[in-house]
Amino acid sequence: MDLDKPRTVISCAILWLLSGAASLAQPPAAPDPDLERYATPQVLADVGGGRKIHLFCMGSGRPTVILTAGLGSWSETWRNVQPAIARTTRVCAWDRPGFGYSSPSREPQDVRHTTADLETALRAAHVGPPYVVVGHSLGGYESLMFSDRHRGQVSGMVLIDPSIPDQARILAQNVGPESAAFNTANTSRMTSYFGGCEAGLRAGALTPAKDPNGCLAFPRDYPDSLRTALASRQMDPAKYATIISLIQNVDADGVMVIDRRRNYGHMPMIVLIAGAVPTLPAEFHASQAAVDGFARYGAVARREAYKQLAALSDRGETRLVEGSPHAIQLARPQAVIEAVEQVVAQARSETRGQ
Repeated sequence: MDLDKPRTVISCAILWLLSGAASLAQPPAAPDPDLERYATPQVLADVGGGRKIHLFCMGSGRPTVILTAGLGSWSETWRNVQPAIARTTRVCAWDRPGFGYSSPSREPQDVRHTTADLETALRAAHVGPPYVVVGHSLGGYESLMFSDRHRGQVSGMVLIDPSIPDQARILAQNVGPESAAFNTANTSRMTSYFGGCEAGLRAGALTPAKDPNGCLAFPRDYPDSLRTALASRQMDPAKYATIISLIQNVDADGVMVIDRRRNYGHMPMIVLIAGAVPTLPAEFHASQAAVDGFARYGAVARREAYKQLAALSDRGETRLVEGSPHAIQLARPQAVIEAVEQVVAQARSETRGQ
């Protein structure tokens, strides 16, 4: 059994659909003691319909930093950066529906719905503005949409190797027609995997003792306390239906966040770029043209798109994190910490100057 199967399967989606990064930081074989703090849920904010959204907050001060994870990740992905940021200001990570300690959802898991859940959760938990929004990968979409909806409340932004607006089209423009075919096949493979998990649980055929595909397994770095805290949630078939919806809406999300009029004025903003050059996984090599196009997307088109994101603010900047894979917050946490601390300091300076 591959104990990292769920993480590995979703990582394929991140690799192609969201970032094109060459690799993710690999979890250590031994349990990670830094994950112990995430074994106890904090605020379970009521968002209606019997659902709860989990917020994990540390520190004190203003502005409040809001951490949004990428596809397949939850609050624990911030374990290497959240405690350090908490020494500077209040910092809250949140879990999308179906992840971590948040309830599953029957609503479509597109960026409009997930952003609405974040908005409702912050109100219910009395986590008020001003905010500095921080988004990794897919979390870049919620960070943009939240900032668009609450421009007066967001005083800074850090995007970490984020998904880019209109990403599917930009990929196809560089990779060619094979891009759409691979995208469809990869999405189908992931939905089939998680659909099998859901069906097995509903039929009573899937149990922790009978789990050949690793549906209920945890990453190797999870300590026993965290496994125990999450165990019952792993057994909820609605969790897997929610994950499927999130995966199926990724391309639509890329279109939803397009806004040609978006302008963040003088807001402090930093876009961190993973330095590892993306390559198309060998199992998907259909032609040399597709391989070359994918490399061009990663080395040129993606980075150009990041410059355009940074240009949304006249104080925006990009920073290349040399050698880092996609999950910069895990592989090069200090780069994230320094970017967030800089944006927080600039936001505070702006507030004092008003």
